[in-house]
Amino acid sequence: MKPFLLFLALAGPLCAQWIVNDPVNTAVNSAVQAGQAANHLETMRQWAEQLERLNRQLRQLEEQLAVQQRIRDVIGDPSAAGVGVALRDLGAGDLARTYGETLAAARRLANALDSLRRTSDGIYRQLDDRTALGREFIRQESFYRRYAAVERQADNLATVQTQTDERAATLQADIAATLEQLRGASTQAEVDKLNGKLAVLNGQLVRVDAQRRDEAEKLRAQQILNENQAAKERQDFLEKQLAEERQTLAVVGAWQEGMKVTPTDYIRR
Repeated sequence: MKPFLLFLALAGPLCAQWIVNDPVNTAVNSAVQAGQAANHLETMRQWAEQLERLNRQLRQLEEQLAVQQRIRDVIGDPSAAGVGVALRDLGAGDLARTYGETLAAARRLANALDSLRRTSDGIYRQLDDRTALGREFIRQESFYRRYAAVERQADNLATVQTQTDERAATLQADIAATLEQLRGASTQAEVDKLNGKLAVLNGQLVRVDAQRRDEAEKLRAQQILNENQAAKERQDFLEKQLAEERQTLAVVGAWQEGMKVTPTDYIRR
């Protein structure tokens, strides 16, 4: 009896180790794992294609950089070449060129006698040195230098306008020719050079216009200074008149106080 009970006691735990196999569940799990593996492979393939495209783009950029470097080696740096074109073809002096005379030179060269004889091509009459009686007199030329300065500046403005008109016409012709060359440019380096030249030409054209305006402002400033000086002289004249009247009254008052008239001062005849 004891051996049989021992067999049952041993048989009980052994029955709990039996494995239950579900064919359907196993098939489903296998299919899921196979699908995940396929998806993973597809994702890896897409990543590989994207990396390949990036590599092709990088190679194309490297080729373009190499071409640009060869252009720079053969033709030169476009930005530096543009400066060279400006200084060589347009002239370094044109970049800082001035027109006419400076304001200081115009004032220094102003001649009062020329101002008196000025007629502006017959618009005005000459101012001679004779009175209404036909007699000569000596003028104080210093009074007329201010008017000569305005007229000298007006002449300078006319000169500047003539010179800048000629220069502006030349610059506009150069701009038109450069634009025509830009349309036929075949390389990027040539385009950059022509663009640099256009920038310089346009800058010079702006400078020419600015110098014309500056000369007009100088003429206006000189005229304002003359009007200001005339107003100061009028005020000076009025103040001097008032001071002279006060001084005259003071002298007369002092003289009257010093005069003592007595009856013996009169002589009867």
